[in-house]
Formats: sequence, structure tokens, C-alpha cells
Amino acid sequence: MKGRQEVFMYDAGDHYNNGRPGQDGQFKARVSHLEEELKHGNASIRINNTRVSDSGNYTCLFPRLNPPRTFSMQLFVSASMTPYTAILNATEDGVMLRCEVPGVFPKPKLEWQDSDGNVLPAEEPQVSEKRGRYYVSLRSTVSRTTTNLFVCVARQEDIHHQTKAEIYVPREISLLCWV
Repeated sequence: MKGRQEVFMYDAGDHYNNGRPGQDGQFKARVSHLEEELKHGNASIRINNTRVSDSGNYTCLFPRLNPPRTFSMQLFVSASMTPYTAILNATEDGVMLRCEVPGVFPKPKLEWQDSDGNVLPAEEPQVSEKRGRYYVSLRSTVSRTTTNLFVCVARQEDIHHQTKAEIYVPREISLLCWV
């Protein structure tokens, strides 16, 4: 059960995928179990095509065990995160870079780094939220380095997930900006 929503029910071969009524609509045709594993004590279920809205605390009841048992677990579904990088403009102060992560959950933290992994100064991140997903962008004005390679790092600390995207600032822009 998720909250008060029934996710899956199995009773001696009778279950939602073979016509049993009562399953919450958001889980219809998305939940299955490993029937052949029951004899080994594995009563796991699988939720296919997971959605961010599936995240939550799940409780499994086994009323026919002696004594009856209850197990709880937390499911955390995140939305995929791929940073996009771009060169916005070049001035005498440097090159303005933007890193953007659209429509993800949980909210990521962004930072710009140089090729040696040093964190670079940046503006305050711009964050908006729509239907439980976050849209985050971060700008930084960078100066010339030996490699002119910069990295946007996006971290979702709650789920220990991190991705990176690199961007190379061509020398031509560098020479124009940093004479």
C-alpha cells in the first residue's frame, strides 16, 4: 500500500493482473510480482514505467504469516538529469557560460568548475518549479585557463546522484576577450 492506495495484492494466485478488483488506478497494468520467487520467500513487486509521483513510503502486509508481518520501504523516483551548457556572450571581463538542468526531481545543485576541479564563482542560481519538477540554471563568467575547458556539475544530494557536462571555450573567443 502507498498511503491508502492499494498497489498490489496477491492471495494464493489471485492478484490484480488476473482480474482482481481494488487496485488504485495509477498502478493498473504497471505492477507485477515474481511468482516463481515466492517459494524462496521473495515477495518483491516491480513497478514498471515509474513516475516521480510513485515516490513515497510503501508498506507490505503479510497477514497469513505466523505471526503476521509488516514491512516498510521508501521508494524514491527521480527525473533524469542532463546538464546543458552554452556560451552566452564574451566581454572584456570574460566569457559568460550558462548551465541548465530542465525538469528534474529532486532539485539539483549546480556549480561551475575549471578543468582542475576548482569551483568557480557564479551568479545565484535561477530556480523555478512546475508540477513537482525543477528547472535550474547557473551562469558564470570565466577567465582564460590553460585548457579553456569548463565543467558544469549537477548534484542531487538526496539520492547521491551527480552528472557533468563539459564545454570548451575556443581560443578565438579567449583572444578577443583576454588581450
